[in-house]
Amino acid sequence: MNADIREALRSYFTEKIGGDRSLLPKDGESLVDEGILDSFGLAELVALIEQDFGVKVPDGDIQLATFQSIEKIDAYVTSRRGSAR
Repeated sequence: MNADIREALRSYFTEKIGGDRSLLPKDGESLVDEGILDSFGLAELVALIEQDFGVKVPDGDIQLATFQSIEKIDAYVTSRRGSAR
């Protein structure tokens, strides 16, 4: 778990839902089921991950299931950073 990654993601998604962080699901809950992340938003999220976290996301990884929750996104970014070393 990386607190900096999670906080950056919380801020990103809070902005996407109009600024009310209380509406954001818990880190392990589905952003997809809550309607916060969909296939259109996935492209923006991938751009954010690549730009802000310095992680290249291969086309094969670009699917909602991979980025379903803040917890899953954090784990993905952390694992990709580790494999890039």
